[in-house]
Amino acid sequence: MGVFIDNPLLVLFLVMGAGAALGTIRVGGIALGPAAALFVGLAVSAADSRLANDPAIVPQIGLALFIYTVGLASGPSFLAELRRGGAKVLVGVSALLVAMSLVVVGVSKLFDLDTGARSGLFAGSLTNTPALSAAISSLSKQIAAKTVTDPVVGYSLAYPFGVLTMLLAAHLSLRRAERAAASAPATQVSASAVDVTSATVLVARADLPPLGDLRRWGDARLAFGRVEHQGKVQLATTDVHLVPGDLCTVIGAPGDVAAFIAWAGERSTRHLALDRALLDFRRISVSNRKLAGTHMRDLDLEGRFGATVTRVRRGDHDLVADGDFVLRLGDRLRVVGPATRLGEVATLLGDSDRSLGEVDAMGFALGMSIGLLIGLVSVPLPGGGSIALGVGGGPLIAGLVLGTVSRTGPITWQVPHAANLTLRQLGMLMFLGAVGIRSGATFADAVGTAVGARLAIAAAIVTVVLATGSLVLLRLLRADPVTSAGHIAGIETQPAVHAFAAERTKGDQRIDAGYALVLPIAMIVKLILVQLLV
Repeated sequence: MGVFIDNPLLVLFLVMGAGAALGTIRVGGIALGPAAALFVGLAVSAADSRLANDPAIVPQIGLALFIYTVGLASGPSFLAELRRGGAKVLVGVSALLVAMSLVVVGVSKLFDLDTGARSGLFAGSLTNTPALSAAISSLSKQIAAKTVTDPVVGYSLAYPFGVLTMLLAAHLSLRRAERAAASAPATQVSASAVDVTSATVLVARADLPPLGDLRRWGDARLAFGRVEHQGKVQLATTDVHLVPGDLCTVIGAPGDVAAFIAWAGERSTRHLALDRALLDFRRISVSNRKLAGTHMRDLDLEGRFGATVTRVRRGDHDLVADGDFVLRLGDRLRVVGPATRLGEVATLLGDSDRSLGEVDAMGFALGMSIGLLIGLVSVPLPGGGSIALGVGGGPLIAGLVLGTVSRTGPITWQVPHAANLTLRQLGMLMFLGAVGIRSGATFADAVGTAVGARLAIAAAIVTVVLATGSLVLLRLLRADPVTSAGHIAGIETQPAVHAFAAERTKGDQRIDAGYALVLPIAMIVKLILVQLLV
């Protein structure tokens, strides 16, 4: 045991490893994910309080890594959804969270919970790690003096209730979507759909506009790969005019492709991609940092190489590419063009696996520094006191802005997708593991007491109210039920709920869009509210 007491970093990484392993275990299709590190840490230091001696800076580093990378990844999607009318959703979510803080105050008075238990109850019921960090920071002196309950106790007891009730809310929302889909006509397939698909249309309609104009067909986004005209296969460039008898490969959401084919002609069983005599295709990764944040049209692949991009693989999703599409490091482009020119396209885009595992160290450190400085800004409150975004909020703001900017001169703010996920997971495991180790003894002392029992009952009440309020709010806002499931995950700032909804819908992009819109504002509002509760 002496080896572990004298080597706190060894204990931390053992906890992180055990937490990561435990977090992969699924019960009813649900896994705790990185949150399991918190419970492993609590168990370790509850077993021997002498193990709770990891450096205080460790959880702050972990939280900063996690929250900054979340901001970088969410920034572009957040702004895109905001432009699509997401402002009313954000106002509604903010109002809901304010109402939940009042519910927590009322329940805390009912069960005679002190400020530490109250703030932990709030952070745990809404499963928000940055809020927990803010509560611990605000109450550090009282916690050390043992004049208030450690917020980790309330957080740990409320967290499972928060996950389970919001999973149920997401399930109910998706059930409504499934019932609506079952009763809808077969032709009414959502344009937001799930995966990108391709099909060949035999054109019957005359006087069609050029393909460049058809890329935005109503509300749909389409791409075109190859055209067969009078027996000759050629690239579907933006200036091509389809005429009756032509064959053309159409790429887009399944519902959009089906609707376009019905409008322009009829579906053909021909697969033009099989003819590779003149044209070939290849998946090419964007690893050239100079292209971060570049619009697809600025690459001018048609003019420079006689090539076009039909779809983009981002993370686990295929997206339709058009001229307005903004490139991110780690995107994999499906490029169609002359076989002899695809190597040149790969040189332009980078196509380096090694580069995709690296970050611009200067940009990452500078961006993180900007975020930490923002977190230090303290806003005074009427009647005394102040609030600050701290380590959990400042880096999020910086990440949202810099992730949208992507690149400034020689500095690349963007982080490749795979590297972002790695840093995010590492940061979350580090923070939760360290917090659990530091608080295990306090948790063990409180969990079997009357305070622990009151906290568990209070958590059940708060989370049921939150789940019900979320469903009612989103019905009032008339959000479609699939997007609502993403909103619910964002309201709870809960990756497990997001993963459940994404898996249930087989990767419907509306889940990601709803989550990305709500997540940033929910994190910031929770950070502010928890400081008002202490």
